[in-house]
Order: sequence, then C-alpha cells, then structure tokens
Amino acid sequence: MHREYRWPPDVGAELAAVEQLRMEQVGQWISEHEARGDGLERLYLLLALASSRYVDHHGPYIGHGTFNGGPMLRASSILLPTYRNLALRQTVAYVIELIDNPNYGPYLLMDMSPYRPEHPSNPDREFLEALESGNQPLRTEHRLVAMLQDMGVQRVRTILTEAGLRQFRDNEHRLLIVHRAAQFLDDVCGWDSWGEPILRPSIQYLATAPKPALLNPGALSHVQATQGLANVDVVAKAVDRLISVPYGDEPEILREMAQRQISGINLYEAVSLTGSRLLAQSGFDAHAVTGIHCVLDILKSSEDPRLVGLAWSVALSGQRTRRQKERRNDWRRLPDADATVENLDDFVHVIRNDPSGLRAFARTAGALQSGTSAQMVARTLMEVSLTTSDPFTAIHNVKMIWGQLIETQRSECSELAWMHLAAGAVAVAQSVAENATQPIPVVDLWKETALSD
Repeated sequence: MHREYRWPPDVGAELAAVEQLRMEQVGQWISEHEARGDGLERLYLLLALASSRYVDHHGPYIGHGTFNGGPMLRASSILLPTYRNLALRQTVAYVIELIDNPNYGPYLLMDMSPYRPEHPSNPDREFLEALESGNQPLRTEHRLVAMLQDMGVQRVRTILTEAGLRQFRDNEHRLLIVHRAAQFLDDVCGWDSWGEPILRPSIQYLATAPKPALLNPGALSHVQATQGLANVDVVAKAVDRLISVPYGDEPEILREMAQRQISGINLYEAVSLTGSRLLAQSGFDAHAVTGIHCVLDILKSSEDPRLVGLAWSVALSGQRTRRQKERRNDWRRLPDADATVENLDDFVHVIRNDPSGLRAFARTAGALQSGTSAQMVARTLMEVSLTTSDPFTAIHNVKMIWGQLIETQRSECSELAWMHLAAGAVAVAQSVAENATQPIPVVDLWKETALSD
C-alpha cells in the first residue's frame, strides 16, 4: 500500500506547520517554539525534516535544506543572540522557498519497506553498484532502509561517504549532501530516530547520477593528514604548484609529493590553502570551497584507506575547480595585507563597500596578521552576510566562513593561515554588492523586531 512516511503524530503536525509558514510568520514561529523550551537543535531538526518531507531531491536541481542547516547550527555557536536569531530566520526562509519552488515539488516523502537482495556476496559493493547504475534510484532508497536496520551507523556512513567521494568530481554537492547530513545527525543525536528521513534525500540525489569514473589513489591511500610536522616553506611551494598546474593534474602532483615523503600534514595544509587561494583569486564561489571543506573533514577524521585515498584524489578535482582553471586569465592579482583598520566599524565599512573584494582581502589579512582574533573576524563576516544577503547567499556564505574558521584553527602553519578568512572576506564583500539593490524581506522583518524589542 502506498502511504506517506509514518512520522510521529506530534512531529508530523509540526512539519505541516512549517509547510504552511509564510515569511511574515517566521519570527512568530520561532518565538512560539522558544517559549515552549525548544532549543536551536530542535528547530534546525524540524527544518531538516520538513525539507526531507516536502522537497524532491532527485534532481536535476537539489534542494539542500537537509544538510545546509547543520553548518548554520554549528556557526551559530559563535554568533551573538540577535544574529543567531537572524541566522535561524534566514534558514527558515530558505526552507520555505525550497518547499514552494516548482523545481522541487509538490512532493511527499513516502513510506518505504526495506529491500534486501537474496544471497548477497558483498553487500557494500553491491549497494554502490546499484546506486551508481543510474536506473535503480527507488530500489536503492529501499536498500538504504534495510541497511539502516541491519548495519551499524559507522558502516552506513562509510558506504555513503565513499559514494559521495566517487561522484565529487562531477558535482561537489554529491559529497556535501552525504557529509553534512551525517554531521547533522551527529549533532542532534538523531541517527536512531531520524537517520532514514535525513539520509534518503542523499540517496535520491546520488542514485540519479551516471556511473562515475574510477580513481586510482595509489600511495595516497596510506597518507594520514595528521602525520608529520608542518613546514611552511614546503607548504607554500606546494600551494603555488597546485594552483599553477592545469586542471586534472592535481591528484598526480599529490601522489608525487607523497612518494617524495612529504608528510601528510604538509599535504593537508597545501590542499586547504589551495582551496582558499582559489576562492580569493579566481571566480570560485562559496559552494566550491565548502565542498573542499567536506573532503578536509574526512581527511582529518578517517583512517579508512579507501576513503582517505579517494579524498586526497578528489580534493582539488571538483567541477568548479575545473571551470575556474579554464578561465585563468580572469583571475585577480591579490594585494598585500593592509593593517590600517583602526576598529571593527572600519572593518565592517570596508566589507560593505568593496565590490571587488580586494580591499576586504587586504584589510582582513592585515587584521589577522596583526593579532585580531580569527573568531571575531569570522563572526563579523557572518553578521555582514546575514544582514545584507538573501537566504540562499547568506546561508552559503555563513557555512563557508565557518569552514574557513575551522581551517584557520586547524592550521599548523600560522604564518599562512590568515589566507582562509581573508579569502572568505572576498566572497562576502562581493555578495554584499550583488545583493545591494534587492529587497530582503527576512532581514527587514528581523530589523523591525529588533527595533521593537
């Protein structure tokens, strides 16, 4: 019998309320939940579940409320309460727009019985083959339901992460949707209760892709990102080389460096900083560098040789990297650091009035090199983006800045780490200019509430 996914009655009612929300009701919805004692985790969970329930993720486009909320929840940990409220409002507005978007619906997540093939010889491989066949999207969803019942969380996560990595070169979102969904389930302790509805959109998206090209990581499978000592000169030279080589040569360069016994920690720093250099110098967008952030997370956390090898191989091989390296003549020359910012208001003024992003880069670099707290810089960039951008842009910028802050904090090369947030400042400054003439109802409503409080 065909029927909708069986939500607990109270949750089903709350998701239906999200589906009915309009922009002018968002503040009241948040206030009512807060009055009942619901914290941020609960509210972001409801938004993720509403996205799973009402948004079709089969493509060709992807409504990614299911995993964008996770980085917003994490980034909220450094925001002041009023901006934390705005970040949540932006996320609610984003999910409302997805639910109403004709590219993604009308849609309802249906109940699925588990599918278990008879006499499986290698369930993990057979699942990947079915996922990548391109002609079994619904059956693969049924298989996921069985996997979640039969396997431990870590095994399911590993299989889906491998699938996302294998498809990363075609579209960075194919890893993003898996990795962010899994992180979100960690953060809300939701694997037992919500693993199926949160992960099924990932399968919907991955299972409609053609079979990806095979990769041969070689020696990279045995390189751990935490091994060795950082060497600034080695890292700087590696970054220059990875930036300069034609697209497609990056994995071979990394393999060659590994064979020359360049340590894993230096390779990690080189990949991380190359992503930030591309963000600052080329037409790279926030999507591109957040894809690299997911790969870097895997390199930092996994000891599985298969995942590690794939992660090294695809880290700088996304299709957005390809597009930008094909347009190298359009790249910007980066200015020197400028440490003349006198106070935070001056810094904000530069970010808000620099369409090129280059002054923002220089001032951010100068502030960080002069000892300004990376967290303070990140928080300020988030605040500017939240107050000047539409929900789509604000969410992508905030999660990008959060990732750049994490890479700054992880870095073992303090002399170079300023590049991460300076690059992020370029993207934020450019998005301010791009949104300057657009009305942003969610921000206007937030300002009205802030003035009345």
